[in-house]
Amino acid sequence: MSTRRDCLVYREKTLTTNAGLWLDKFIQNQAKEDKDSRHDLVQGVSDIPVPEEYSRWFERWRQVLQDYGAECRVAEVLGRMAVGLGEESVLETSVALHHTYGVPYIPGSALKGLAASFARQHLGDDWQPEADTTCAYVMVFGDTEAAGYVTFFDAMPLPDSKLLYPDVITVHHKKYYQEGTAPPADWDSPNPVPFLSATGKYLIALSGPSEWLKATFEILNHALAHAGIGAKTSSGYGRLKLETKRLVDTGTADPDQEKADQLIRQIEALSTAKVAGGIHNFYEQWRKLEINPAQKRRVAGAIVAKVKEAGREKQSRGMDWYQELLKNLR
Repeated sequence: MSTRRDCLVYREKTLTTNAGLWLDKFIQNQAKEDKDSRHDLVQGVSDIPVPEEYSRWFERWRQVLQDYGAECRVAEVLGRMAVGLGEESVLETSVALHHTYGVPYIPGSALKGLAASFARQHLGDDWQPEADTTCAYVMVFGDTEAAGYVTFFDAMPLPDSKLLYPDVITVHHKKYYQEGTAPPADWDSPNPVPFLSATGKYLIALSGPSEWLKATFEILNHALAHAGIGAKTSSGYGRLKLETKRLVDTGTADPDQEKADQLIRQIEALSTAKVAGGIHNFYEQWRKLEINPAQKRRVAGAIVAKVKEAGREKQSRGMDWYQELLKNLR
């Protein structure tokens, strides 16, 4: 049995595949048992690389935030993070993925909820929503009558390295949890449930009066480090280290991105008729590039895309240099 429509039977992942669509539409042959199929789907989605267009979009997004007056800081996941695990999905589990680019992200509502919860539980009386309409809690987070002074934006990942990984939840007493008719026992069979977890660095952006921003970032710093965000925080998931230094736009261009952009323009200008004799030269230039991994991955993607455009992927598959490029994109 297959979950695919007839027109998708032979469809395979490409460099431009959207991880969110591949997951949500369950584009996976089910020749095996259903458990194996779900495991293969999670593994397949985790192998989809970050689209090369995302790095350009991310720079525009960061510039828009700074033009808006938002204060930006970077937070790094310490281990793994599971945001959106309980959302509706074709699997028993889900993950928050950006609709357009398929990359994991942290919704602004999740950041706001975490900070508000941490404030209520660990700070003084002025951080209780029932205090009064002028208390610190209402000023920052708002109430049913008015919005707070601080705006929480979605936290998008820095276009750096691999962001998604296959993970598993192992339920040992399925009947006990689902039906409650029998007590848990040592002879119950474990039931592994595959899911996707995320890692990487994320751009945290807040806007509002500077005094309240300082307090809110301090709350977020402690909440992300000690409480964690998303699901499975009791198991250590969702811990992030928030940098205390504000991310400032210096107005200078990234030299690594400039080198990558220059070479990508040359690759894209290569006519398809000259790909057979000229593409390997670009591979040699790529191999010698001394730039950061994200920008080097962009160049590798441009070379592979040009090979496919020229209809020479079949001839190139067996070449070591082409395999090295594909490996860099995983």
